[in-house]
Amino acid sequence: MRTDADRSEKYTAKYVPTTVGLKIASRLAGMKTEFAAAIASFIAYELQVQGILNDDGVAGVSRSGYYNFAREIAGKEFRGMAGVALKTEAVTLHTKYKAYGFDDGILKSVALIFGITIP
Repeated sequence: MRTDADRSEKYTAKYVPTTVGLKIASRLAGMKTEFAAAIASFIAYELQVQGILNDDGVAGVSRSGYYNFAREIAGKEFRGMAGVALKTEAVTLHTKYKAYGFDDGILKSVALIFGITIP
């Protein structure tokens, strides 16, 4: 069995700045590609949310809540949630944001961007 000193040395060696730098450098190209793909889809849905908010005349600080609602749904979708599970989460988020005082109809319109119909 290893001692606590052995474990501590191994941990410290793993996080030497040059070692960490090499690990990140080896993954950087893939990280940039994945980020570019993700940000493109996020921008697309945010532009759709912006259109809904403009059409409904939502102004001021309250706009951020609708964007956050959409971002939470998008984040769950991005992490692999889909189908009934995603719809269930969206309904829960709808209830949460409705309790915060956001408009029911606008929240439902935003959910439709993701193909989710909230009853």
